[in-house]
Amino acid sequence: MYGYIYITTNLINNKKYIGKHKSKVFTENYKGSGKLLIKAIEKYGIDNFKVELLEECDSLEELNKKEIYWIRYYDAVDSNMFYNLIK
Repeated sequence: MYGYIYITTNLINNKKYIGKHKSKVFTENYKGSGKLLIKAIEKYGIDNFKVELLEECDSLEELNKKEIYWIRYYDAVDSNMFYNLIK
């Protein structure tokens, strides 16, 4: 595995964030690096967020394509239930 696509969920308000992470293993410790997500983690506390694996990827190209796919799939940029800012 080159990296993975994940979805982070705020357990208080159910808002989510979709992102990618370059890593050989999935870890629930990495919550994401989006600007709005980081502000939410500061506000609600890291223990109020959970991370789930959406998909493993075998290359940087696949990782980038799959991140775009999942953000579009969930309409994450246009939904007020997501922290994503960029398609």
